[in-house]
Amino acid sequence: MPSKKTNTVLFMLAGTVVNLALLLFFIIFGFIFISVLASKVPALENAAGILTVVVFIAALVLSFLIYSKLVKWATRKFSLEENLSPLFSSRKPKRREEDQD
Repeated sequence: MPSKKTNTVLFMLAGTVVNLALLLFFIIFGFIFISVLASKVPALENAAGILTVVVFIAALVLSFLIYSKLVKWATRKFSLEENLSPLFSSRKPKRREEDQD
């Protein structure tokens, strides 16, 4: 059975691929939407540059939101907390309550 660190690396790689796929999907969908909308409304052809920036920002936000929801869902559904090591750990040892008095 792979170690927790190996599981974590594999999970992060799979998550990165999913996040990039979502980002690409939303960018392509946004450009298709802009081109269809611009063909229907001729006044939007002048605003293509602004709409491109809006599509990129919206794609980033949407892909991040969906990715974070998917990670939370997968963590709960498959009990991944016990199979993955924490990504960030504090370097300072935690002080016990007895030492603080």
